[in-house]
Amino acid sequence: MLSDEQMARLRNHDWRTTIRDGTQAAERNSNRSVDHTHIVWELLKEAAVVSRSAYSAPPRTGFPAKSALPDGVDEVTVWQMVSAYLKGEIENLPSTETKSPRPTAKQVTRAEGMLELWHHVALIDKGDRKRLKRAVYLKASGMRPRAVREKTGLNYQQLWRAQKHACEDVWEKISQLAQLRGW
Repeated sequence: MLSDEQMARLRNHDWRTTIRDGTQAAERNSNRSVDHTHIVWELLKEAAVVSRSAYSAPPRTGFPAKSALPDGVDEVTVWQMVSAYLKGEIENLPSTETKSPRPTAKQVTRAEGMLELWHHVALIDKGDRKRLKRAVYLKASGMRPRAVREKTGLNYQQLWRAQKHACEDVWEKISQLAQLRGW
């Protein structure tokens, strides 16, 4: 399960702020009453986004360092839009910022805690754990539920139940850690 070092790190995490931020996100994204599963789901979705942007993949080996292609996907389009702006064909100068902003240190810390709990606690007592966790994480990463179901072979009820159970497992551990901290 969790090593002593991981437990110490999770025990010292500020779960009160994490839960508050998760509650705010859940209230923003939901039009009904918010319970603990909604809070954990929002925190897991944020952790998936943060981990994707904060931890980029290592560079590939055996490939040229620089290609002959433009540096950015939309580089030609951006220059065409700048030219059109200078000619007066469009009113607003296009933004050159195409990447999403880097996550803050607080978001990275919160994501690390949530992902650690996700990997060691969620769906621990369920059969076919790997497939269920993969399906829930794909959904949290933004993949459409229908595509997740097609990719993993789960039906709607199985996916929803796996998401619910995973969130309940993580919430239970967060509650235990918060009590250890004296919250």
